[in-house]
Parts: sequence; C-alpha cells; structure tokens
Amino acid sequence: MDNQSPICGGQHSLEQPYYAPDQWPYQKQSSMEPLEHEQSQQVNYVMGAQVYREDVDIVPPPTTRKAKEKKVSHRGGGFSKEEDEVLCSAFLNVGKDPITGANQTRGGYYKRMHDYYNTFKPEGSNRSQLAIQNRWGTIQRSVSKFCGFKSAVDRRNESGKNEQDRIDDAVKVYEAREAFHFMHCWKMLRNEAKWNDKLLELNNNSAGTGAEGSSQGNSGHAALLEGDNENSMPARPEGRDSAKRKRVTDTSSSNTAAEVLQRIHDNREKCQQKEDEQMVQILTRKDEKLSIQREFLELKNQEREDKNQEREENLVLRKQEAENVAKQAEAQLLSVESQIMAVDVDKVAPHLKNYYIGMQLQIAERRGFASSAPNGSDRH
Repeated sequence: MDNQSPICGGQHSLEQPYYAPDQWPYQKQSSMEPLEHEQSQQVNYVMGAQVYREDVDIVPPPTTRKAKEKKVSHRGGGFSKEEDEVLCSAFLNVGKDPITGANQTRGGYYKRMHDYYNTFKPEGSNRSQLAIQNRWGTIQRSVSKFCGFKSAVDRRNESGKNEQDRIDDAVKVYEAREAFHFMHCWKMLRNEAKWNDKLLELNNNSAGTGAEGSSQGNSGHAALLEGDNENSMPARPEGRDSAKRKRVTDTSSSNTAAEVLQRIHDNREKCQQKEDEQMVQILTRKDEKLSIQREFLELKNQEREDKNQEREENLVLRKQEAENVAKQAEAQLLSVESQIMAVDVDKVAPHLKNYYIGMQLQIAERRGFASSAPNGSDRH
C-alpha cells in the first residue's frame, strides 16, 4: 500500500482535503485543532441555557478560504462601580414607556441600553453591546439572588437588629458560597418599581423553566424569591393595550379637568373683577370723604384767617379812632389854651389875675416856650 502524503501528490483520503503545495501557506497542523475549536465554542453552554461571558468581544471569522484562523476573543478590563451604576440607570430609564417597551425586541432593548450607556459612560470607558448585555445579566442574577436572601432575613424579624444588621446577615448568607460584588447596584435598584417588576419576572421564569432546579442552592434561592413575592412583590407590569386605554382615559380626564380648571379660572376672574370694582368704589368713597374733609379744613382755616383779619382791622380802626380822639382833644386843648393865653391879666378881676397868670405859665412850659411874664404882669 502506498503511504505517500497527500501533500506530495499521493491519493488523499475522505477525512483530509487535498491542497496543492502552492496553496498551503501555513505549516502542517494537527487535525485535532478543529475539534478543540469546537469544544471551546461549547464551553459557554450549560444545560441548554446560554451563559454569556462578561465583557467579551467576539471577532467574526474571516470569510476567505485562505485565512483559516481561530475566532479570537479580546477580553476587556473589569467593570468599575461607576460603569455598573450607569448600567443600572440604563435599565431604569430605557423602555419606561409601556407601549414602546412591550414591542421592542431583545436586540433592540439592549441596543437602547448600549446607547444610553455610551451617552452617560464614565470617561475612558468603551464597552460593546455584547459586553453590556453580559454584564447586565450578571448583575441581574446576583442582585436578584441577594434580594431573595434579604427577604428571608427580613421575614425572620429578629429582635434587636436594625436594617443594616439585616443587610449584613443577607451578605453573610450570600457569601457563604461566593462573594457579593454588587451591593452598589442593589442600593440603586432596591426601591425602584421597575426593578421589582423585573425581579418578579425573573422569579416566574425561573420557576417555569426549572433551569436551575437541579442545584440545591439555587432551589433554595427560588423558594426565597417565591416567599418574598407573596408578600411584597408589586402587580404585573402594565401591557400595551392597557397603556393605550389608560392614555385615552387620561386624555379624556385631562380634557375634563381642563374644562373644570377653565371654569374655575373664569369664575375666579369674575370674582376678581367684582372685587376690583368694589375696591374702586371703596377707594372712590374714601377719596370723596377725604375731599370733604379737606374742604372743611380749608373753610376752617379761611374762617380763622378772616377772623384774624377782622381783628386786625378792628385794631386799626380803634387805633385810628383813638388817634382821632386824641387829635380832637388836642385841638380842644389848644383852643382853650389859646383863649387862656389871650386873656389880659390886667383887665381881669383882681381875684382871677393870679389864676390866669399861673395857667399861662403852665401852658408856656408844656409847649416848650421859655417862661416869661404874663400879659400885664410887669405892670405892678
């Protein structure tokens, strides 16, 4: 039997293809390599459920026949807490509209999460959509498992323990088998209604498929989640038809509310207008009252001024009268004095002579004349 190699032009078998010497650019390799490549591709499948590696970017194989190379995966660095928090925020913010969220595909949903992540990612972060999808799957599984342990600890209701003590106990239960690295994610998701809806969905899927039922630890986790759902899980997430009906109802209610508000606004405007008119009337009356009071004060002042003027005029008149009386008295006095001064003392009776002489002397002194002998006095 001829044992010539197929490379050298011998007869080739069905198991190994034939290549001409000028068509084989690489060294001869073992025929086990394709099997090893197939085995490496099957590592990520466990019990029929696909398990994604975190942050793995798969490079598609080349299409040319000449470049027969293995698929190469490039694993990036581990996710930071900041990146995990952006992922949790993406879950809470993407697909909040029930109408949009109910119709989007799995790929479309994770594409929106990836777009949200790229918008708010930390500086220097560069993650593919597959890495985002795998990381979020890991966060969901770990946090939902921790929620089950936390609910079991809460139901024990041990006395003397506060909330932080119960959280520490749940961490101890979780870390009895593996470390819990997503406390920061749990703190972001624990009080969010959308996460509680997702937790209920994960629990229902786990109970229906039984994919993790073969593991005793995972079965205990599902039981914890079932017990917690009976007590604290929210209602079923709102569907598309329900959301549309609610939107129509809300629109009708909004229109009715708008009409009611418009009527209230109109009535308020009427009341405000009436109040303004009443206020104008009150202010007008106040102005009229103030005007009357002002006129009254002006009259009082005018009356006072008139009285003062009248008093002054009376004083002037009295003064003039006094002056006139004084002038008349002076005139009468001058007339009498003139008569006395004109008396010839020599011709009067002897008993009146001294009287006239004395009176003449007084008149002369009062009038500022030098005293001189009266008429006929030098005749002694």
